[in-house]
Amino acid sequence: MWKKLTRRSGPFRSADYWQERYRSGRGSGAGSIGRLAAYKADFVNDLVSGQGIASVIEFGMGDGDQASLFRFPDYTGLDIVPQVVANARKRFADRPGWRFETLAEYRAAPSQRDLALSLDVIYHLVEDEVFADYMTLLVAAAGRFLLVYSSNREAAGGAGHVRHRAYSAWMAANAPAFAVAGSWENPFALAEGGDPQVSSFAHFRLYQRRAEGAR
Repeated sequence: MWKKLTRRSGPFRSADYWQERYRSGRGSGAGSIGRLAAYKADFVNDLVSGQGIASVIEFGMGDGDQASLFRFPDYTGLDIVPQVVANARKRFADRPGWRFETLAEYRAAPSQRDLALSLDVIYHLVEDEVFADYMTLLVAAAGRFLLVYSSNREAAGGAGHVRHRAYSAWMAANAPAFAVAGSWENPFALAEGGDPQVSSFAHFRLYQRRAEGAR
C-alpha cells in the first residue's frame, strides 16, 4: 500500500491521505507487488474457480497492480480516488467484463456480486464512521461470499494511516446473514522485527451468506 506526504492541519482524513498519496506518484504499497501480491492473487483465483463464483466486486482496488494478477472474467473495481479509477479504466481496457467505478459512482447505483472482496483496506480506515460505512457497503454487495484480507484486532498502527480493527466483531454484531466459512494464517506472517515489504500482519477470512431462514 514513500515520497514524503505533506501533513495537513486538522484531523486525519483517510480520503485525503490516499488522494495525496496517489497524486504524489506513490502506489498502493508492498502488499500489491511481489510475493504478497502473488499469494493473495493465487488464493482469490483459486476461491473463485473452486466455488464457481461468477462475479467479483473489490472495495478499494488501489493502483491496480494486485488486480492485474486476477484471472476471472467479471470484475468490478471500486476506489475512492478518481485518478486511480481513471488509470485502471485505461490499463484494463482490453479486459471485457471488467469495470471500474469511484465510490461516489457506486453509491449512486449500488449492486451485488457473488463475491465482495476487501484486500489490505480495513486497517487503513482510521475514522470510526468511515470504517462502519465501508463495512456496511461491503456486506450489502456480497451475494454469496465476503472475503477479507486484513488484521483482525483492536490496536493502534505504527503509522498515522493505520488502525487495526477487529472487523470480525463488527460482522458478528451487524451482519447476522453471514457465517464464517474459513480463516487462514498467512504463510508470510510478519514476525517481530520482520520486513513489512515481504511479510504482512494480514490474513484471509471468508464469510458465506447463510441460506434463507438459517441461523
